[in-house]
Amino acid sequence: MKALDKMNNVEKGKLLADLFPDEVSGILEAIEKRHYQLVENKDSYAENWDKVVTIDFWYGLAHEVFSKINRQRKELAKSRRFADQLFDGYCALFTIECIVIHVNNDRMESDFYHMVTALFDSKRT
Repeated sequence: MKALDKMNNVEKGKLLADLFPDEVSGILEAIEKRHYQLVENKDSYAENWDKVVTIDFWYGLAHEVFSKINRQRKELAKSRRFADQLFDGYCALFTIECIVIHVNNDRMESDFYHMVTALFDSKRT
C-alpha cells in the first residue's frame, strides 16, 4: 500500500470504501442531502460564498456528483466504482466536502470520523 501522503483522491476513496463498506450508503445519502441544501438555499449560499472556486462551478460539481449517484446508486453502493466515479477529478472536491460535513455533524469520535480526518483533513499536522 502507498503512503498516505502519496495517495491521490481516488485511492483514498477506495481505501475509505474498503475499510468502511457499510458507510458507503450513508455517504451517498449525505451527498444527496448536501445537494438538496445547496439547491434549496442557493441565494443564501451565494451571499456568503467564500471559496476559491465560483459558486457556479461549485453548483456544477454538486449537480454532476448528484447525477452520478442517481444514475448508478446500486453500483456505487456496492462496488469499487464508488471511488472511481465520485473521487475522480474535480468531483472529488464536492464529494470530500460532503463526507467531511457528514462526519463532523453525525459521526464525531467514531473510527470512521478519524479515518476521514486522516485521509481528507488538509489542516492536520
